[in-house]
Amino acid sequence: MSVYIDSHKAVLKQVGDLFLDMYSPLPNHHLNHFNPSDGDGYSEIYDFGKLCVGKGKYWVDRPLKMSAETPHHLFGITILLSGTHRIKNHCTQHEYQIRSPMIILRKGSLGLQTIYLQEHKEMSLISLDFNNTFLESIKNHFQHSDLAQFFLTGSSPALKTIHIPNKNALHQAHYLLNLPPAQSSIDLLHLEGAALELMSTLLEDSAKTNDVPLSIKKTISILETNFESKITIRTLAKQVGINECDLKRLFKEYTDKTIGHYLLEIRMKYAQALLKKGVSTENVAIQIGYSSTQYFKKIYERYFGYRC
Repeated sequence: MSVYIDSHKAVLKQVGDLFLDMYSPLPNHHLNHFNPSDGDGYSEIYDFGKLCVGKGKYWVDRPLKMSAETPHHLFGITILLSGTHRIKNHCTQHEYQIRSPMIILRKGSLGLQTIYLQEHKEMSLISLDFNNTFLESIKNHFQHSDLAQFFLTGSSPALKTIHIPNKNALHQAHYLLNLPPAQSSIDLLHLEGAALELMSTLLEDSAKTNDVPLSIKKTISILETNFESKITIRTLAKQVGINECDLKRLFKEYTDKTIGHYLLEIRMKYAQALLKKGVSTENVAIQIGYSSTQYFKKIYERYFGYRC
């Protein structure tokens, strides 16, 4: 059995009967349902070797607190997608008030912790856990990533909160969360692929932010936040406070993409995620800023090499 799943079960055992263990015939897969006497929801965890992915969505009928101690030295990333978590670390007596969307970085044995849950508030999260072997495999490729540096620097137990790098990571996290609980080996492959893509997106986006001029960071933020709107170089330049030529030159220098290609990439990835959820092409076109469905289909086919 997986050390991650064993650790997960040990933590749930410490918090009583809040979660009910559900049988899963799938290898290295564990599923729990929230006890209906306390609330509703589920948690799911799957260890596929390189990475262990967990996801859950639940809400409680009354204020609750869960106290538990993680029995193993682990590395992990928790992405809080909805709700507010208040966490108390009893070793340091430090309290964290974490509002979604937010990322929690974890390393080491953090000792006894208490999580306070708010009543009638949906809480949803993704967790990605890994070991030293995985860290070694990413060290050479992502050593300049702020996120990777948290795990690669120092050996003392630590917890840190950071913002989600950009919309791409947020969209991928929601896509992963909304995958239905696995019922077959094919479902596990979907879960594994989505988790690896999310991890890659988090590491790449974190690495890209290092030493990037503020004007380019602002430009990226505008593109990711307003990608469905009509965006021009002139408008962007005014918003970030530099001239158009410098904006185009610096953006290409630090992202290795033109502004137009970067915007197209954001739109196409978001479109692909919507299509995976079953949204019609007409609605997808509208949501990403195209007034013509036919034009959107043409751009999509040109970008991905297949028809949507």
